[in-house]
Amino acid sequence: MNLRALLAILVSAAAAVPAAAQDVRDAGLERIRDALRSGELICEFRAGWKRSVIADLLRDPPPRVEQMLVYEAVGTDRAKMVSTRAPGRREVEVRATDKAVHLIERAGPSLLVTTLTRCERTAWKAGSEICIRYAARHAWHFDLAALREPDVAYERLPSGALSGACEPWQMP
Repeated sequence: MNLRALLAILVSAAAAVPAAAQDVRDAGLERIRDALRSGELICEFRAGWKRSVIADLLRDPPPRVEQMLVYEAVGTDRAKMVSTRAPGRREVEVRATDKAVHLIERAGPSLLVTTLTRCERTAWKAGSEICIRYAARHAWHFDLAALREPDVAYERLPSGALSGACEPWQMP
């Protein structure tokens, strides 16, 4: 094989990698969007900043759950939410973007945002693989731009945001 043939093979392989990576991203995004079809999500969040390096070395149990959220009637644009931190059921807006699914609650001049970022665990149901656990972050935003551009707001997320996971109440 001459050098030109080898170079042509390498170039074509390199061109295929971004397409394959895009397919993986698209599949991951579709799994996150499965959350919109689940109807209900149960989320629990821990304050990761309360965990110390020494606790990790000693294999102490993870920090206690700081907050639980239950999202009901999850649709493509709205849902209802119940929180362990406040009484009553409240409306939230749902924003599905190219990177994540954001559940946004208006709280006066600020926003409480839960962001589903990736699928952590899958299971098989009726011959297809579905997501049964989503990685999530929950944060209080004082920038209302999160309503217009939730991905940008997520990228600026403070380190004190709660980390956790959301699971569908019933698998779709």
